[in-house]
Amino acid sequence: MDREEVARNQRARLYGAMIESIDQRGYRATTVAHVISLAGVSRRAFYELFANKEECFLGTYDIVVASTRKRMLEAWSAEHGWANRVHAGCKALLDDCAESPKGPHLVLVDALGIGPKARERMQLAGFTFERLVTTAFKMAPNEVGFPQLTPRAVVGGVRHVVFVRMLEEREKELFMLTDEVLDWIESYRTPAAVQLGRTALIKQPHVPPSPAAFLAREDRRAKLLGSVVHLTLDSGYLSLTDPQIAQFAGVSTEAFHKQFASKEECFLAVLDEFVNEAVETVRPRMEASSTWPEAVYKGVGAFVEYLVAHQALLRIAFIDLFEVGPGMIGKLTRSVEGFTKLLTDNGPEPQRGPAVALEAITGALWGIICTYVANDKLARLPSIVDQLAFIVLAPYVGPKAAVETIAAGRKPLRSV
Repeated sequence: MDREEVARNQRARLYGAMIESIDQRGYRATTVAHVISLAGVSRRAFYELFANKEECFLGTYDIVVASTRKRMLEAWSAEHGWANRVHAGCKALLDDCAESPKGPHLVLVDALGIGPKARERMQLAGFTFERLVTTAFKMAPNEVGFPQLTPRAVVGGVRHVVFVRMLEEREKELFMLTDEVLDWIESYRTPAAVQLGRTALIKQPHVPPSPAAFLAREDRRAKLLGSVVHLTLDSGYLSLTDPQIAQFAGVSTEAFHKQFASKEECFLAVLDEFVNEAVETVRPRMEASSTWPEAVYKGVGAFVEYLVAHQALLRIAFIDLFEVGPGMIGKLTRSVEGFTKLLTDNGPEPQRGPAVALEAITGALWGIICTYVANDKLARLPSIVDQLAFIVLAPYVGPKAAVETIAAGRKPLRSV
């Protein structure tokens, strides 16, 4: 082999070794020494190809995403007829995650908590699959429309369905979920989709910032929660230490540990309080509604208002969260699913994708909001309330009824 072929072969072996090492040890405990040992490659060869462990990880991430995309496209091309092709592409994705989970696990789970470069890769991967979804459904023979944000919702929803099963080691369930996932996706196709973008053209009311009630208390716990919020926003989560949090709050490290076992527990408490306060803000709006669909629409609106009024906490929940690792994100996931359950508990059984609807809706909402936060578009969140409510309602009542509910609930918006 010539030099280029040798380098290509070594790079492929290192990618495989990185996947295997992280599966065995996790990213933090993975070392260059372990990776080159598994790959059968010299240290010198490693550093000729990669600057460090992180660069090798990111290259591995990219190759897993590219390989998954390739398998989906090959499955699509091997079929005839649009419906068969969509089914084949979705099945290729889910079956690959179930049959060979180590690579997808690296992308969906292990990449969490590594840092901003991995977070950027996750966002780029999301865009890649959004384009696939958009292209696939533009080719539908009946030309039934998708609301503008639905491709992002689909990617976020499917990613969350897979993520939860990987985190809980239930990957084999994915073999059986292709039809359920596609049924959930189909609930969003409607000729009335264009109506849902109209509020984006209207100037939205200004939502003034307001302090979170759980941080405004005078007790020691609130001071420690405020400390971790301030320090995370100032210098990032990864560099934080327990003594720093305690010192900023004006207490001893021992006093800190009487409240929280670690900075991770303190950080998670902030997120739990944030979600709980948002839920309690939403609840009265929902209870004052005359029908369940109306309650969902008003609840989503109240939720967005709360988020926009607490932008610093929103950044912590959707950006800095990715520095804490998959275990902590798994814990927060259950809190966020609590909000989705609040929206859906009093509704009917889902008409579409009942086995995955709750999880998929949670992932869809999370994925959309996260993108707006990451791209500093928080002020525009009120303009997508219609689409967020549609994402919740459509699997339960059907797309036509969902659009009708939203049209009936929409009020003229004025600047304040």
